[in-house]
Amino acid sequence: MSGNSPGQDAIEQRLRRSIEAYHEAALLYAAVKLALAEKMGARSWTAAALAEALGLSAPHLARFLRGLCSTGICEQRPGDNFALTPFGQSLTQDSSLGQKARIVVEQYWLPWANLIASLPAGTPAFDQIFGMSVFDWRREHAAQGALFDSYLAKETSAHTGVIVESLDLSGVRTVAEIGGGYGALLAAILKAHPHIAGVLFERQHKLDGAKAYLQSLGVDERVALASDDCLAEIPMKADLYLLKGVLQQHDDAGAAAILRNCRAAMTDRTRLVIIERLLPERAADDSAAVMLDLHMMTITGGRARSLPEFEALLSDAGFTLSKLTQTPAGLSIIQAGTA
Repeated sequence: MSGNSPGQDAIEQRLRRSIEAYHEAALLYAAVKLALAEKMGARSWTAAALAEALGLSAPHLARFLRGLCSTGICEQRPGDNFALTPFGQSLTQDSSLGQKARIVVEQYWLPWANLIASLPAGTPAFDQIFGMSVFDWRREHAAQGALFDSYLAKETSAHTGVIVESLDLSGVRTVAEIGGGYGALLAAILKAHPHIAGVLFERQHKLDGAKAYLQSLGVDERVALASDDCLAEIPMKADLYLLKGVLQQHDDAGAAAILRNCRAAMTDRTRLVIIERLLPERAADDSAAVMLDLHMMTITGGRARSLPEFEALLSDAGFTLSKLTQTPAGLSIIQAGTA
């Protein structure tokens, strides 16, 4: 008997599972790095045959495959055969979950393990581990930057439907997406509204990937690509400006600078849309938002914000909140006009 109440025992068991979750994360990451989905396909393999194909030790690979069986990625069959489950077959290196596994282990694992380093002065643990900001690191490590932008485009595309439906696009002829990565949200708007043209404003090193992505969706000829730092200036004109997941990457000073630069580019008839997850008053009301806030603190130095905090930022930059829409995925669509 532990001597704890049933509630305390439940909390302890949940925390034990959380502490040991690195086991499954490491197994999933290794499966993706080995390209097991691409190599194994839908057929069964003995550990010996698969080890020969991958250039690995058969006894050790067999132990690894048994571990994957415990996650639901793999199943063990008679005769020491192993096969991927349908889910495991979908876990390719370019799948959304496969990319996320790689990003988490290669970019986030060490900073989160050193989260405590962010607490004395607010300097992101990422900066202290890698010696530079995550933005500069992804620029210098182009493959890692492209991996992140590709994953972000997939994740954004999964939520564009409800966002596009919620936007008031009356009278809009040009939409500018600021810091939009490959422009997944902008592309969804253009596909839904053939009369609208787009501008994607991103850092120069991201634009080649963005151009290829927009070409794959057949909207590249309707998108002008512009490069600069949104913290310094936003020079282009548009009827609607989009900031999806941008302000959360910055502290209050950076977020305020971006909003002021948007306001300086806008006329009295143009509008601003911010899409982010709102920080709740009580942590228990939205644990995902709380974890997002910690993630920004640890990786970028930014933060999630409550609605009153957004209203204050908008007011200081010359905006008024005109409409708030909550999506089923937990994102909030904040539409603002010039004050």
